[in-house]
Amino acid sequence: RVSGRPAMFCAIAAAAFALAVRGLPSASRAAHPLARGGALRGGRLAPAAVRMVSTVAAPDDVAVVVDDITRPALDHRQYRYIELGSGLRALLISDPRTDKAAAALEVQAGHFDDPEGVAGLAHFTEHMMFLGTESYPDEQAFKDFITRYGGSSNAFTGMESTGYHFGVNALQLAPALDRFASFFREPLLREDSARREMQAVHSEFQRNLQSDQRRLFQLIKSTSDTRHPFHKFSTGSLETLSNLESLGYSSPHLAVRAFYQSHYTPPKMTLAVLGKQSLAELTALVTTAFGSLGGGGSIPVGGPALGTSALGRAGGGGIPVGGPA
Repeated sequence: RVSGRPAMFCAIAAAAFALAVRGLPSASRAAHPLARGGALRGGRLAPAAVRMVSTVAAPDDVAVVVDDITRPALDHRQYRYIELGSGLRALLISDPRTDKAAAALEVQAGHFDDPEGVAGLAHFTEHMMFLGTESYPDEQAFKDFITRYGGSSNAFTGMESTGYHFGVNALQLAPALDRFASFFREPLLREDSARREMQAVHSEFQRNLQSDQRRLFQLIKSTSDTRHPFHKFSTGSLETLSNLESLGYSSPHLAVRAFYQSHYTPPKMTLAVLGKQSLAELTALVTTAFGSLGGGGSIPVGGPALGTSALGRAGGGGIPVGGPA
């Protein structure tokens, strides 16, 4: 599902980074490398910590900068943690030797967040995010650009998170990152795209029926406690996604927009970016691409608010259980 080592590196870094600073018990937080000087507070870095761990002048959009990150002795890369004023957190990786650049973004929302009776909405939303933005309205714009410069991209929907990543020629990081960020700044989430993409989700579901591993996994889920979100069917199908209209949405794309507005917010996003550029240049690229990200945008919904499991999200997380072909 993941091709290209830099893309793999960033996808793993984004997922691991998200887990490292999210929901840590107080004892673990106290021992965390970023907790020196009280920098880590409640799973997030305290803004006051910025001057304790870095003397770097940061753009106005950056609330926190941490350069004092422990790395292996033989690792030639340079690392920086930043937190934008919006709450988005990013790990920047400078590698002057690389010929490939990559980025990965993980959203703290997965199929555990599917509303009751609408299995597969988180996965459906993942598919829809690729299909055109205000700045790049063509549904194939991102894929065509990445392919043109020797790269690849993919995504997955997990239990508690959804991940997006790409790898591309190192000289094309800036335009690729802008296109990537536009998924989260200004997705179009159009009605005609939704009708077609429901078929793609259903095709994936049908393909999974031939996998013994998938069948066994779903059997375990189906026989688990119905009060726990692990019980939910994650992939979705035409049958489950058709329930969206019975919940008061005149079209499935409106439910996707509601899910996006509820969950795709900067404080729930963790980003990793790897490139040839210096840390200062990577910081500027990220603030330019993601600085205006407000989450939810101004997309009209026109339907009821979407709820989640009565138990919310619990346990697990990050295991890929769905995604585009």
